[in-house]
Amino acid sequence: MHRLRHVPLFTLVALVLLTHSALSGAAPLSIELPTETARFEPSPLPGYAIASGKCSICHSADYIQLQPPGMSQSQWRGEVSKMQHAFGAPIDDQEVDVIAAYLAQTYSAEPRAKAAEASGAASSGTP
Repeated sequence: MHRLRHVPLFTLVALVLLTHSALSGAAPLSIELPTETARFEPSPLPGYAIASGKCSICHSADYIQLQPPGMSQSQWRGEVSKMQHAFGAPIDDQEVDVIAAYLAQTYSAEPRAKAAEASGAASSGTP
């Protein structure tokens, strides 16, 4: 009976040693991600620097461009507030309005239309 109590301990030690020896020969896993190419639209607005530094901690600038065009500053404020409260974004309460103003002025329908128009004119050679 005394020997049976030590069988599980012996089995556990054997499993640990086998696992350790199997893993010690494994090569470390290396993952190389592609370079980030998306950038926030440059702006003299103070929200640009904050968004570039804080929003990009969690997602790329591409995520901003996927939002519906024509969002108002109030709608952007709601999105930024959601990131702050629901997802724990490191944004101070005072920064929410500053970021929202930048996003509304930079990514609303009018600036997007001008950018698309400029891009189309550049690609077609039209001044």
